[in-house]
Amino acid sequence: MAKSVVSIVKGDDPVKMVEDVLDHLGGVTSLIKKGSTVVLKPNAGHPGSAETAINTSPDFVSAVIKTIQKANPKKIILAEAAAIGCDTMECLETSGIKQAAVEAGVDDIVDIKSDKDLLKIPIRDARSAIQKVLLPRFLLEAEHIVNLPIFKSHCSMVFTCALKNMKGVVQDKVHYQMHQTNLAEAMMDIWSVIKADLNIVDMIRPAEGFGPHFTMPTDFGCVIAGRDPVAVDATACRLTGLDLDNVPYFGPAHKRGLGNFKKNQIEIRGRSIEETRRVLWFPYLESFDKYPEYTIDTTGACSSCLSLVGLTMERLKSLNQYDDNSEVTILVGRKKKIPENIPPDKLILIGDCLKKFRKKGIHVEGCPPGEPAPHWAIVDRMTVSADEVDLTDPEILKIVRARMDEEAAPLIEHMIKLKAEWDKRQENK
Repeated sequence: MAKSVVSIVKGDDPVKMVEDVLDHLGGVTSLIKKGSTVVLKPNAGHPGSAETAINTSPDFVSAVIKTIQKANPKKIILAEAAAIGCDTMECLETSGIKQAAVEAGVDDIVDIKSDKDLLKIPIRDARSAIQKVLLPRFLLEAEHIVNLPIFKSHCSMVFTCALKNMKGVVQDKVHYQMHQTNLAEAMMDIWSVIKADLNIVDMIRPAEGFGPHFTMPTDFGCVIAGRDPVAVDATACRLTGLDLDNVPYFGPAHKRGLGNFKKNQIEIRGRSIEETRRVLWFPYLESFDKYPEYTIDTTGACSSCLSLVGLTMERLKSLNQYDDNSEVTILVGRKKKIPENIPPDKLILIGDCLKKFRKKGIHVEGCPPGEPAPHWAIVDRMTVSADEVDLTDPEILKIVRARMDEEAAPLIEHMIKLKAEWDKRQENK
């Protein structure tokens, strides 16, 4: 496979940064055909203002629209499908993306969730349980899809950037199905039938901490871009000090032929990784030694579920539930056998790898499970199965979101203290 090209720029003017990052790839007129239809796919999955870095920056989106207009496309469409249970237009409005796009001259804004003109696309060589997917006709017919993720930490998928952002081209039913199978493989199944041909990453103020919901924005001042989403994501990891071995989907993506992630397979243009690199805080990847009160068996676990366990421990601490539940044993990862002498209400089995043992304890389903699910299983001591609870039901989603919102403030306060402690350790290195 030929080398992939990724460009890196640093600055403080979003318009100039976007122009410069595309110039290193040949310029916007070489990347976008004159008279074409261009779909822009930002990350606007959850409600949150621009300051939170939960979503792509509105200034960045505006800069991309203004830059692409110079290629004289026929039409520029901004399209998104927010996370399960979230209203897409609300997310676009609260983030400031909608207003910024309108003011920049976007031609249309589309909520993929409400689109009715869908085509059933088979995934002929599916690696996950997703065998087919309904996709909007306008997305399949567009000459260009430009992927506009923000780089941010992500407790269940380690981080989110170009590859994961394209998960937002499907409606809630498929979103939910993806979380009930191997999510990393399901993401690549989606990419196999709908590809972005250009990825421009907002790393101006990326998010560290317990993302994607409990983010801590940090000034980074970079934009990176490339045609190869795998190479773009790998470069973003190297810029932020994130070990690629912790990421579960580079292997599946490469096997799918979606791109390169090895350093010697990527050509960097513009700024170098060395001069722009700054280590960000991914607290859920730290050692479990700091939780000695708990028995946690992580043998055979992937980084996604390991990240979830780290988040779960800190959620318990932030809500003063840590000491009250320390008698539980937490198992995560593939296992041939599990302990036989633990009462079922004190054995927490996290992830689909342990599904075969679900009758022996409290099972948290998913690959990976939803972010609050392990925490709630420990506190509530109850298994909640997709067969019993339909998380696409609006009424159930209201209850779930309300509980998450109620728990958010203590976790954010706790996270700020943890970050201050981490900063001190970094200074002393």
